[in-house]
Amino acid sequence: MPFFALIVSLLLSIEVVGPESEVRPLAAAPTLVSPSGKATIQHLARGQMAYVGRLEMAGGAAVPEHADATEEYIHVLEGEGVITIDGKASPVKAGDTVFMKAGARVSYQNGPAKMVAIQVFAGPTPADKYQQWKPAN
Repeated sequence: MPFFALIVSLLLSIEVVGPESEVRPLAAAPTLVSPSGKATIQHLARGQMAYVGRLEMAGGAAVPEHADATEEYIHVLEGEGVITIDGKASPVKAGDTVFMKAGARVSYQNGPAKMVAIQVFAGPTPADKYQQWKPAN
């Protein structure tokens, strides 16, 4: 067997350990509440290298400056606000998609209305920061 074929056959025989594949209805997605009580996140899907959540923030809520170890994407479904990435402030509104590289310094100020967004983290240990949030009642 040629060396390349041997490597491919070995790679194909490796069992991937991680969460099981699933279809999760929105109603079954666990919901957590932020420490401030002004935001919720619904865990839509999480694997070893990516996370998808549905984020809701109350009008006027803010996210203080922080940096995540993974890439982050936000797609705004409702609402508007101002996101600051590495010192550059940009308005965001429904229909906008934001990319934040790993390690970017990010803060967010929500507008007066509720904001709803789909949030994606890509990379090892995605969305670990939500472990500090509490289950919704």
